[in-house]
Amino acid sequence: MEQILKTKKISLKSRQSALLKARLALSTVQKQIQILKLKEYLLMGGFIVGGAVLRALMQPLPSVEPITFLAILSGWLFGSKKGFITGATSLYISNFLCFGGQGPWTPFQALGFGIAGFLGGILSRINLKKQGDSRTKMITLIGAAVGIAAVSTIIYEIIMNTASIPFFGIMGFITAIPFGIVHLVSNISFAAALPKARQFINEKGGFSELPKLREAMELLKEKQRELMMF
Repeated sequence: MEQILKTKKISLKSRQSALLKARLALSTVQKQIQILKLKEYLLMGGFIVGGAVLRALMQPLPSVEPITFLAILSGWLFGSKKGFITGATSLYISNFLCFGGQGPWTPFQALGFGIAGFLGGILSRINLKKQGDSRTKMITLIGAAVGIAAVSTIIYEIIMNTASIPFFGIMGFITAIPFGIVHLVSNISFAAALPKARQFINEKGGFSELPKLREAMELLKEKQRELMMF
């Protein structure tokens, strides 16, 4: 009987020790996730402000802007919702710095750039496991990024040019086409650098570890629940 009680005490202490270790590990993982989330929001803020300032500085270059690039990058790194917020907010702030400022066109511009960021989130779902070497993977990512940039720009131009018809008529739509082509070509050119930019930020910021940390957090929570049941 005494031996059984001793065994139970040892078993209880063992579970308590394991539970304590699980809680400490969970706390550590949660803190790491919180740090990465803070970095994420700081970087988003940098994209928003950087896009606004660069757009203002690039005004001498008609139809060439950095916001589409940064919005897609934000969506790729942090998800479609945050990509949309990055694009729309950066545009809104930039209009305070640019010639023409705010106006009835602002919501349409914000929607267009927001869509670019939202579509950027699609890039995070690309499965590269079936691809070959690193060169093939990079070519695949560049092609996908260029495709998203092209679609985003075309959607933006359709939104803006259609919305301008009540103000400038059909001629306004037609005369905007050459500027739309410049916008498309410049965004496609910038988009070729998106995979490298994402890779650099992931490596320096440690964002690539976030999915693993979340998985570890769920496993530790499950382990903690199991230990508390006995």
